[in-house]
Amino acid sequence: MRRLVVIGASAAAIAALALAQGGAASLASLGNFFFGPKLVRAEVITSEGGVIHDYRVDRGKITRVAVGSLTIVENDGTTVTVPVATNASITLGGASVPLKRLKRNFVATTVRDGAASASMVVVTRH
Repeated sequence: MRRLVVIGASAAAIAALALAQGGAASLASLGNFFFGPKLVRAEVITSEGGVIHDYRVDRGKITRVAVGSLTIVENDGTTVTVPVATNASITLGGASVPLKRLKRNFVATTVRDGAASASMVVVTRH
């Protein structure tokens, strides 16, 4: 029941944001607002084929790259070490790269489902 309340509250917040922006906002603009450069972290709950997924999205500057993990500092100062799956999709500037190509101070956005390792890592050089 709590998840339904959170989802309902999120829908209400999105509707309020659309009204505050002067009318109906497109899904793309909402995506850019929530997942653009201001993102610190997010939790996204989806239902796919009757299965609930609880995605964790983290974004920040890389401070350490290790075998199987990234340590990042998010924009609010929180440091988080994110395990990265061996088969994760890792892109740097749109090109697929191995984890070891990532460097300190690159900006990474990671996506993981629940307690699993990140399955997606999107990185830019700044």
